[in-house]
Amino acid sequence: MHTTSQTPRQTHWNRVLLNAFWIILIVDLSIHMFVSQCLWGQHSDTLTMGEFITQSLIPDSIILTLIIILEFIYRWKPLWSELAITVASHLFALLIIINLNDELYVMSLIMLLPLLVSMIYMKSSYMIASSAVCLLYTIILFIKASNHGYVPITQTIIIVLIFAATALAGFAVIGRGRDLMRSLENSVKSEQELRIQNIIMDRLSKIDPLTDLYNHKTFHEYLGWLIDHQQSNPFPMQLAVMDIDNFKKVNDSYGHSVGDIVLQKVAAILLEHVGPDDFAARFGGEEFVVILTSKTLDHSHEIMKHILTSISDTPFAEMNDKNVTVSIGMHDFIGTDSKNSTFQKADDALYEAKNTGKNKIVIS
Repeated sequence: MHTTSQTPRQTHWNRVLLNAFWIILIVDLSIHMFVSQCLWGQHSDTLTMGEFITQSLIPDSIILTLIIILEFIYRWKPLWSELAITVASHLFALLIIINLNDELYVMSLIMLLPLLVSMIYMKSSYMIASSAVCLLYTIILFIKASNHGYVPITQTIIIVLIFAATALAGFAVIGRGRDLMRSLENSVKSEQELRIQNIIMDRLSKIDPLTDLYNHKTFHEYLGWLIDHQQSNPFPMQLAVMDIDNFKKVNDSYGHSVGDIVLQKVAAILLEHVGPDDFAARFGGEEFVVILTSKTLDHSHEIMKHILTSISDTPFAEMNDKNVTVSIGMHDFIGTDSKNSTFQKADDALYEAKNTGKNKIVIS
């Protein structure tokens, strides 16, 4: 097993460049084979097997070995892939140039390969290093050309201009790419801020004004969305339905204003205990619902148990320091459950808790 923190796009471009190296190797080997066949047919007395091995098979074998090493790095050390491929592009270009005829000045353009690789990776450090290698190579070309007259020097100047133009274009592309990335990041940030503002406005329209919990409608929408999402990305989920025991007696004995205080305090205790991945709503009257996600059933049961205990241990000054209790029904969601069946099973568990002593949790 191995892990990587590279993005899919980085992995994609590493794979593209590796495929390009394989193509370069195949083309280079094919050219060597074709040229050798022609020379054997026309000058069989001058071309030996040793020369063929030295000029063709050995350099291509080195390139093949390097590509296999790159494939290993890509597979097992992906974070090193970019640097390894960039360095290898210089080696490939030099190996190909060394084994071509010196009279082919166009062969120097093969040194454009590392510049193009650096451009694809959009990294100035790679482009600087590749430009430095090309500069060193052109200095060597000038030294060699100075001994062969005017024409080679002119050709070398043209090659230098091509290298310089490519390097400048590469830096421009990298700079432009970074500008586009910044613009994209700013656009994404603005879109995220707008979404957050919309979420806030949407929440304000969907919360219960008394308890500051989500309301009945929002609960059904969210539960339905979670269940739909389960089909493509399954995750643990439990639904808890909670009801304040003997709440009618509270209203009858102390008035509805005290009943509202009790509802607010129970809602506050809920919010204290549920996590950021959970969802709490006032279902209606004295009934509440909690959706717990990304937790085991035992963990969710412990959370609801803390809620039950905290409520029963809370005295109300408005009720002469008396307290209230709650009954809770829970259901652990399974893949075959629908929204209605999920709620019904949790509600049935609540009904059992109410009818078997109250102030307890029943799991269906």
